[in-house]
Amino acid sequence: MVSDRKMRVELSDLLAEAADPAALVARSERYYREQASFVADLFCAGFPENKVILLAGPSSAGKTTTSLNLQLALQQRGIRTIQVSLDDFFKERGEAPVLEDGTLDLETVELIDLELFDACFAQLFAYGSCDFPIFDFADGHRSSKARSCALDDHTAVIIEGLHALNPLIRSRDFCQKAVKVYISIKTEFFDGEERLFSTRELRLVRRIIRDKNFRACGPAETMAMWKNVVRGEDRYIRPFRLEADFWLDSVHYYEPFVYREPFFSMTENAEWAAEEHRALAEKMRRSLTFFPAFPTKCVPKDSLLREFLILP
Repeated sequence: MVSDRKMRVELSDLLAEAADPAALVARSERYYREQASFVADLFCAGFPENKVILLAGPSSAGKTTTSLNLQLALQQRGIRTIQVSLDDFFKERGEAPVLEDGTLDLETVELIDLELFDACFAQLFAYGSCDFPIFDFADGHRSSKARSCALDDHTAVIIEGLHALNPLIRSRDFCQKAVKVYISIKTEFFDGEERLFSTRELRLVRRIIRDKNFRACGPAETMAMWKNVVRGEDRYIRPFRLEADFWLDSVHYYEPFVYREPFFSMTENAEWAAEEHRALAEKMRRSLTFFPAFPTKCVPKDSLLREFLILP
């Protein structure tokens, strides 16, 4: 079991380290990668009796890259991996329940087709192969295409998604001995007694930049969705975080330095839908002014931050 105690980093300490950006970047990347390596070792200790890793976390936590890095770490230890995204088991978008404000609840665990999920894994573990579904998010429907996966005594399965630690998933027979990993930012940034970034605010900065860079979604649109995203996290994800075997802190201490310029550029002329959105954006812009800008070229090509930034 894990603790939800937040970590704290002081602005003055970071600014002193920022005099040598390369060293700060290297320490940040090392902190993250050592945690991923620990998870790989933890899994190997119980393999092959257990062949499953469950990886859950909220929006913009870094699940995608962490899943890939765990795959690489296990390959280095002689274990092949199958990566399975719970998103591919989503039902049709139109089946989502409607929230009080009239929008669809796209965060609910009810959207996972558990019957199909069980059928696929039953076939995989019984026969060593299965065609897994692919969900087409552009159309909001399950694709006619499928992904063939094969399992043997030297293969592990990484099941990744918002709801991977939900009891509806972790209670499955093949997940009973799974290594359960929760990933999210666990470190907050302070200037003395003033909190510059909460963990949730830093994830929002990540998401605003990511959505603009990779999902054709502007800052105002992302901010407008954030209330329902947070509501979904509080209802469907955070209640199960303490059931994890390990909490991987995905913070990179140099993040605010590289986010400063893109965030300012993206939000400068944003037309916010509500005063609370404008106030939160201004609060985050003010916090970023405490961090001298680092160029994105300082971010390693294989960094978790590539999920959010367009790297040169």
